[in-house]
This record gives sequence, C-alpha cells and structure tokens, in this order.
Amino acid sequence: MKIIISLMLIISSICIAQHNTFNKEAELQKFIEQGGKVEETVPNNYKLTYRDGTQKVFNFGRSEKLNNNIGDFNTTIINVWEIDTTEFAGMFKFWQKVEVANSWWRPMFIEDLNKNGLPELYGFSDYTGFFNVGPVQIFERSASGVYQSIFIYDSTTTVVKGMGDIHRTGGKEIYLRNNINNNGSVYRGDSTGSLPTKFDFTFYYTPIQINYMNFGDFDNNNVSDCVFIDGSGAQYCIIGEFRDSLNNFETVFEFSTTDQGDFSNTVIGDFDQDQKTEIVFSSGRGNIFVIENKNENEYQLIDQFPFVTWNAYMITQTNDIDGNGKPEFWVGGQDFSTGASILQAYESDGNYSYTPVTQIELRYSTSLYMSYLQAVDINDDSTEELVISIGNQIFILKFIGAPNQHDYQVLYAKLCELTQPDADYGPTTIADLDGDGKSDILIPFWKVREPIFYSFSYILRQNDLSSMSTEKNILQTQEFINNYPNPFNSESVINYSVKQYSHAKIKIFDLLGKEITTLLDKEISPGNYSISWEAKDNYGFPLPSGVYLIVLQTNNSIKTSKTILIK
Repeated sequence: MKIIISLMLIISSICIAQHNTFNKEAELQKFIEQGGKVEETVPNNYKLTYRDGTQKVFNFGRSEKLNNNIGDFNTTIINVWEIDTTEFAGMFKFWQKVEVANSWWRPMFIEDLNKNGLPELYGFSDYTGFFNVGPVQIFERSASGVYQSIFIYDSTTTVVKGMGDIHRTGGKEIYLRNNINNNGSVYRGDSTGSLPTKFDFTFYYTPIQINYMNFGDFDNNNVSDCVFIDGSGAQYCIIGEFRDSLNNFETVFEFSTTDQGDFSNTVIGDFDQDQKTEIVFSSGRGNIFVIENKNENEYQLIDQFPFVTWNAYMITQTNDIDGNGKPEFWVGGQDFSTGASILQAYESDGNYSYTPVTQIELRYSTSLYMSYLQAVDINDDSTEELVISIGNQIFILKFIGAPNQHDYQVLYAKLCELTQPDADYGPTTIADLDGDGKSDILIPFWKVREPIFYSFSYILRQNDLSSMSTEKNILQTQEFINNYPNPFNSESVINYSVKQYSHAKIKIFDLLGKEITTLLDKEISPGNYSISWEAKDNYGFPLPSGVYLIVLQTNNSIKTSKTILIK
C-alpha cells in the first residue's frame, strides 16, 4: 500500500489560521437553537442530530495527518475571503422559487421518468417538527415553465434516499425513507415511461437510518445490487443483491469498523482498470476505504489508508479529468481548527494501491450544516467541473491543467443568498431545468419559522458562462515551475511563472521532506523567470544523486516539480 500526502500542507498551513473565524461553542449553540441535538461522544468529537433525523459525527481537533508524508503534485489554494462574486454575477440568474427540497446530505433528485421532456423534482416541502418531515412530492415543470406539485406520496414518507433501475426494465424505481420504522419504501411505475408512484416493496434492514443508497450491477451478472451506509452510528457499509423470489434485496456483504465517525457516500467505478468494480468511501475519522468485487456476490476490502484531515464526508469521481488515461476519485474533509476544507484526487498506481495526484484547499470554508462534492460537465466541453457546496457557499472549479499536471480555477462562486439571510443551503443540483439545453443550478434552503422548519429551493438559470473571459483567467491563474535538463548532472535551470505581485519562495526538498535549500525568498512582480541551481545544499555542499522536489510558493498557489540528480 502506497500513501503519498502532500508536502505542500506543511508549507501552506502557516497562512490559514488568521482567517479562521469558526468558533466551536458558538456554532454548536446555533445548531441547538435551530432544533438540532448535540452529544459529545469523546473529547472533541460531537454527534450532531439534524432536524430531519440525520446524524453526523464531527471531530474538532487538529489532525496530525497533515504532516504525515510528502507528495509530488500541485496544490490549488483558494482564499475564499478574496473572491469577488461580482465577477460571476452574470453567469446564473434567479428564475423561480419552488416549494421543495430534500435531505441535508444529498442533492435533489431530478429526472424525466415519464419521458415527456419536462423534468421532475423529487423531494419534500415543510418540516412540522423534529423528525417529522415530508411527505415526499413530485414537482414537474408545466407548459408555462412553472414547477408545480403533480403527485404526493404516502404521508409517512419523508425524504428521497435513492433512485435506480432495480427491476432492470429501463426505467427507475424510487426509494423513500418513512417515519414509522427503521426502513423505507420502494415505488415503481406501472410501465416503462410512467412515474414511480405505485408501492412495490418495503426495504428491510435493522439500522436506525439508511444513508446514501446507490443502485447498480456491481458484479456484472445482470442482477441489480445496492450499496448503502448504516447511519445508526455503527459504521457499516452494506451491499445487497435483488432477489426476484423475495421481491427485495438480500445482504451479500458487510464491512464494519470502529472508526470514530460516520461513513461518507460511496463512489462506484473501475478505478484501477482491472475490469472489477470498486466501491470507495471515506469517514469522519479521516480514513479512505476501497472495496472491490471479486466474483459474483463476492467483495473484499482491498485498501484502507488515511486522508489528510478529519471529517472526510465529501466524495465524488471524475472520468479522467486530466486526460492521462486514468479515472479519479476525490475525497474532501474539513479541518475546523484551521478553517480549511481540503480535497484530494486519487488515481491507481497499480492493483490495490492509490496515490493522490492533486489537492485543492479552500481556506475559510467549513460548516456543520452541509458539505457536498460532485462532478458535472456544466459547460459541455466534455470535461467535468467540480461543484463544491459547503455551508452557504457554492464553488464551481474548472480544470485548466494538462495530463498529470492538475490546475484549477474558479469558474463560478456564490457566497450566501442576500434575499434569504437566515436560511441554510442544502447540496446543489446541476441539471437543465428550463429546457434550453444548458445546465442550471437548484439550491435548496431550510429556515426556521417556529414551530415550522420551512424548506424550498431557488432555481438559477444559466445565462452566460463565458461572461468572464476564460482566456484572461487562465493566463492570470496559471503559475508553474519546472527545470531543464531533467534529469541533470550538476546544474539545472529552474523556470517559473508568477501571476501577480507576490511574495515568492522557491525551496528544494528531498523525498523525506527535509528542506535542502532556499533559492528564492522575496517580493516579485508578475512574469516568467528562471534561476540556476548547482545541486548544492544551504551550506554549499554538493548533493548526492537522487530525487528532489522543487517547490514554488506564492500568495496564490503552491506548485511542485520533481527532478532527478544523476552523477
């Protein structure tokens, strides 16, 4: 098992603390005042129960994993307090308000299951008390463009937990949690192309809460499977297969751990490209788990390794975002002690081994209420964008790098909603909601109107994603460092670029993370530069043959290049 964690974390952590305004006591008190419940399970670990019954365990301590190891990959740093949202004001415009939302930790489900060309929204409207939510409704866009309720499920239904083609007929069934037992109900359509409004079966399982239900055919035997997380605090990941004879799922695999923290959602794909499905999830304790299908109904934990911080509840996947031939899965966590959210992408570097290939650091962006990561091709350029929802902040990041050279810029940012200052965001959903062929944004909101916890959504219609000059921003955002020749014998020229007036540092490290020498430490203007390095340390002694890391740190980013010295 090979784990590489970024050297840049060591360097960049000194810049975060002064902007961290997260106050644990104040935030927990606010959570209680808004109807939540708080329990300290162990020192600095808190189990939070939300108004819809969802539970999450958060660790507020400083993670020592930040300084574990080093890595040869780029880090994109986004100083949230420096973002000027007026630059993005023309990209999405408010279109309409809809009286529907879904759970705290999963975006709204948007489908066209009756195949009439008009999308449906699946969710609930009002809370009427603690744990009393729902019923689930279906909203559909009318001919006039207004979303209206067209169907209301049984009054016991609360939130939408999942959708999938369980019966493998080409349609989709909907899985709804209910408030009368620990299970949920599955509904299907009367025929392909009809809405899933007919009760099908009750999904039986023993935990208090079933989270992150996902459907598919993981072992490729043409029978539907499901995977979900046990939300009862027992830290279970369960895989089931559908049985026609039972008209229900039967458990075929369970994984559990004593991790002090819940599990995240799962991502499903063949990340090591061995024709076997992997299921990846992470935990509040800051660990990543990889389960692989081996044979029909046979699964095995093939890897488990630490993430760089606690509260690693964000996870998604991208289909080879950098074009190097390898798919990626992403994990994100929150470090409340520094006020930073950190995301890393992982690729396989061989069977049963995964390596981080890039890191994104959002400074001054943490929340107890919502953190969600997804990947969607918003601008139809065949490359996904990363959509990050944290608290009342939304970031859409665009890949602007090259194969094996990750770099990202902010394509869109929304920080709070001025018309709803007392409301909290839910996870955003990206879909074509107005039928113009362009992706729009749906933002769920929750707000307290005692004794009601009111829920609704805003739809922001895409106006013009090119309103901000892409060429200009790429030129302004790209900073790089490399050297030539590489490998080199005794002297190499280091080329680097700085995008704006900044304090720049260039340092050399060995593969153990030891600082070898500092080549640059001063304020410089924007531009391209070069500097010579004679392969000597701080004391002027020649260095032995080996691999070294060249690190450029500016006010905006940290870039790393690996070089080989051969004598």
